[in-house]
Amino acid sequence: MKELFYILGQKDSSSLPSFKNSASFPLMKPIPELLAPAGTLQKLHYAFAYGADAVYAGLPFFSLRARENDFSYENLKKGIEHAHQLNKKVYLTANIFARNLKIKPFMETIGQLVNLKPDAFIMSDPGLISIVKEKHPEVPIHLSVQANCMNWKSVEFWKNVGVSRIILSRELRLEEIIKMKEMVPDMELEAFVHGSICIAYSGRCLLSHYMSYRDANQGVCDNTCRYPMKLYEKKSQYYVQDPRSEELYPIDEDENGTYIMNAKDLRLIEFLKEIIEAGICSLKIEGRTKSIYYLATVTRAYRKALDDYQAGRPFDKSLIQELNKVSNRGYHSGFMMNKISHELQNYEFSTTGGQGSPFCGLVEDNKNEFAIVNVRNQIKKGQAYEAIGPRSQKVVHVESILNKKGQEVDLVHSGIGNVMIRFDQKPEPFSIIRALSTPL
Repeated sequence: MKELFYILGQKDSSSLPSFKNSASFPLMKPIPELLAPAGTLQKLHYAFAYGADAVYAGLPFFSLRARENDFSYENLKKGIEHAHQLNKKVYLTANIFARNLKIKPFMETIGQLVNLKPDAFIMSDPGLISIVKEKHPEVPIHLSVQANCMNWKSVEFWKNVGVSRIILSRELRLEEIIKMKEMVPDMELEAFVHGSICIAYSGRCLLSHYMSYRDANQGVCDNTCRYPMKLYEKKSQYYVQDPRSEELYPIDEDENGTYIMNAKDLRLIEFLKEIIEAGICSLKIEGRTKSIYYLATVTRAYRKALDDYQAGRPFDKSLIQELNKVSNRGYHSGFMMNKISHELQNYEFSTTGGQGSPFCGLVEDNKNEFAIVNVRNQIKKGQAYEAIGPRSQKVVHVESILNKKGQEVDLVHSGIGNVMIRFDQKPEPFSIIRALSTPL
């Protein structure tokens, strides 16, 4: 009967009529949770506002996001308490592959981490997992994608260790995932559906460590793989007698070099039906260090796609255009839906701002006549903009702008911080202000 509740849009059975023969009704898979990144406390709030069922966040010392991570025990505790008030979840990332020097600090702080009452730990390192299982066996553990679980026997192994969920390797094909669920049906499976893809095997890369002494497996990757590369061939291999035999000369590149290791971004929004039917319980969005605009836009799009699926509506193709409006490296559907090919790489550029509609501001308060807006791009008096909120999307016109001194101005730019703006229509809380693709 649980599956039937999803068809009827009910959260429980209290208001359902009694069916004598429920087998005569078609059943669908339960709707998976939508899991969003929360790199800051503010992003956590936005993720929930835009429809996430759960977020993942972590403290810098034990997380693979050590840079651009302002979480402390205090604000992480606030975030978890806020989530639980909304009946939503927070998964705490402790997914480094620890060196010896981090074992003692982890053992000393694990009690504090547990006291934060996260809904699960996301972990990679077998040693750290064993510490948690020994000291706090009641805490659920989700196996990080970094652990690179690739087959059903590995799933079975981690189940016996006490792991309750596997975050699947992004190298897996859909049929492999189906086999995992078939062979170990009581293991929860989580899959990435959107965001950046690492050129290395499940992110276990040494390139950053080698090139800039920043270890990706300790949370400080500098994205060396996104740099423009120049390829050279050593002449001495072929021209031993050449006096210039030790020279290097470039091959197969233009004046800009080539982004040889720059993977396109993952986008699986149009394949959610197949993914859900494969038995995935959680759909994960990558991007703890990405902008609030990215977080809000992507979470909103996947929330709508899931809600449409639950209601039996066809996939809304306009969601693809929405996702094109955030920074991306070009999209592909990854290994899950496609065979390996050069189409998965972007050799021409590292990133793009999308296909227009720049992000202009965040509505931080709208209780009065003037909304408080954190300015992220040019906003001009008399101009029309899109106000995109968790539940609405409308065109608004800027009637007046007051700067921090309360003076009326015609134009504000990024870097000015918060200003007061009166729109002709009130934007809802958590709205993002975006330029129109075609200005009015």
